Amino acid sequence: MRDLEPTDPRRIGGYRLLRRLAEGRTGRLYYAASLGGVPTALKVIGEEHAADADFRARFERDVSAARHVAARWLITVSAADTAGATSWAAFPFVAGPPLDGTVAAHGPLPSRSVRVLGARLAEALQAVHGAGLTHRDVRPGHVLLTPDGPWLTGFGGSGTLAGPPGFVSPEQALGDADRTGPPSDIFSLGCVLAYAATGRSPFGKGAEADLLLRALHEPPDLADVPRGLLEVVRACLEHDPLPRPTAADLRAELAVDDVPGWLPGPVALEVAERCAAPLPVPDPHMPPPAEENGPGAPQGPAARRSLGRRGVLLLGGTGALAAAAGLGVWRIVHPSSHEAVAEEGAQVTLALHADLTGPYAGLGRGQLRGVSMAVDELRTMGNLPFRLALRHVDDRGDPGLATELAAELAADPTVMAVIGPTADAIAPLVAGIYAEAGVPLLALSVGSVEPRDGFGTLLHARPSTGHSSLAIPVHLAETVEARRVGLVDDRGADLYSARTTRAVSGTIDRELIDLLPRVLPAGTEDFGPVAAEFVAAGVDAVVYGGFARGAGRLARALADEGFDGTGIATQEAMGPDFFAEAGDAGNGWWFIATYTDPVADDSARGFASVHRQRYGDAAEPYAAEAYDLARLTVEGMRGVVEGGDALGRGGLLDRLRSSRYRGVARELAFDQAGDYAGAGPMAYLYEASSGSARFRGPAPFPS
Repeated sequence: MRDLEPTDPRRIGGYRLLRRLAEGRTGRLYYAASLGGVPTALKVIGEEHAADADFRARFERDVSAARHVAARWLITVSAADTAGATSWAAFPFVAGPPLDGTVAAHGPLPSRSVRVLGARLAEALQAVHGAGLTHRDVRPGHVLLTPDGPWLTGFGGSGTLAGPPGFVSPEQALGDADRTGPPSDIFSLGCVLAYAATGRSPFGKGAEADLLLRALHEPPDLADVPRGLLEVVRACLEHDPLPRPTAADLRAELAVDDVPGWLPGPVALEVAERCAAPLPVPDPHMPPPAEENGPGAPQGPAARRSLGRRGVLLLGGTGALAAAAGLGVWRIVHPSSHEAVAEEGAQVTLALHADLTGPYAGLGRGQLRGVSMAVDELRTMGNLPFRLALRHVDDRGDPGLATELAAELAADPTVMAVIGPTADAIAPLVAGIYAEAGVPLLALSVGSVEPRDGFGTLLHARPSTGHSSLAIPVHLAETVEARRVGLVDDRGADLYSARTTRAVSGTIDRELIDLLPRVLPAGTEDFGPVAAEFVAAGVDAVVYGGFARGAGRLARALADEGFDGTGIATQEAMGPDFFAEAGDAGNGWWFIATYTDPVADDSARGFASVHRQRYGDAAEPYAAEAYDLARLTVEGMRGVVEGGDALGRGGLLDRLRSSRYRGVARELAFDQAGDYAGAGPMAYLYEASSGSARFRGPAPFPS
């Protein structure tokens, strides 16, 4: 990093620029911080390219396309302005050094390191290609090394310019746009792998024209590529695009079992030091960023008119918000129907209906914090064509109070949508009230609402209890490798347990697993008899469908009988009561949950960092999911307005039903019935250890 120079802007698009990082072919890269303090790499397009209408059009297409792709090991655009006086794109900041600098300093990497490098980069490209897109700029300078693995950057911010000579495919060298697709990225990846393994490009050094000619007419020089890598690198560098392997082929071919310690000692030490080094922080006395940027940026009314014309993309983590409308002010009018519609004049409101102080307060607080973060961010940086307000109510888990509050929110004409409620028992009581008023109701922590008749505005923003429980049979078969399983339907958990155990019973492979289902009456306190029965029958796993206290008692009873197999339950069992009842017997139990842990989930760590800075502690369940859901909902409002319609509840509901949004936690989408229809993850795994549940990543799910 280098200090900023006097001519460098200090603020761009809500970001504070703190250091220079690099000079690129199309612009300059800065280290910056968002309003929430999130470290950011911000690329500012150079004046020459920014003045080129064709380049700007390509840049806008690249940025727009990149918002649809999210993958591990892929760094993609997190925010951008493609039409303003200054064009820029922001990326999550990774502190690790680039591959080219590392190889220049330390020499070629060993074969095992190159295999990990190739497998991880292929995984990133697999996501890009799966979305029908091409990276077009895979090169050593766009590969950042971290202790966990390599990250591929440069996607969505190149204006579709091909990578540098020595790392471009023959079809790119010819400028053949019709043939430049995913195989071109594979060719470039082959060049990167050869470079990592040998310290040089397979087409040598020299003038750009010479390197392009060699790629077109000469075979690559692979003389010193290690034997174990030679075949796969040679396949990537086929002159004809058709025989080249796919990203999925490479990921499978290069996969290695043991990734920790993937870099050789001296390189690993430097990478670890770079990643652990303190990052620059904004001057606390520096005023908040203005909407416009840099020396010479327009001020006053002219600046506001410029802001109204420009297109902005805002992304939370890996998700995206597309904005392209003029800045407007809205008011609420009352048409003859019951629906409130927003027109020029005043604010619109996003409401949260939650349990904030009752039995599900932890889930409610998590959602309040996530929604608040999203709304504050959008009000500050979103360039919204309306004034956005947030209103939240606390039903304390009380049914009577919940219906009163629902009626109050439904009668507020500024309320365009409601996120909530928190608990399953409250949902059917309030869903009809919101439906009658035409208010879109986006349920997040609610497991299931059955039947759905009369709840036409209800959208379920997570997989249902029954659907997420489908991960349990897969976990049993693939991870636990169970052969005999005890299944406990605890009627004390009523429909929740029934839905969970029904999903397991209906989908488990009876040819591979012998299932012993048992039903316990409501009020069962002694789990000794069923535990003894399971141990006598030789079960190697037990699935429990009920709540935390019962799960803890079952775990203790099984341990007392000498059970040494695996216990599995759901998120409703993953609470303090489980650990209080189970004690050490709870260690090793698995839980299936529909919320992520942002601190441990790589895709949500940026959210976790900002959350901790704002609230001083780790995010509670559903905080990240609520952040995503709020952004999706506001983007739906924006979409209605930018489509030329007045913002109303009915139009917003239609827009939300047809939306697809990749958030920091999972993809959000709905079917026409309002059920969750996104690509997931459908569930997450947690494992009990030493009195707490530890995040283990997405749960396996039936294909």
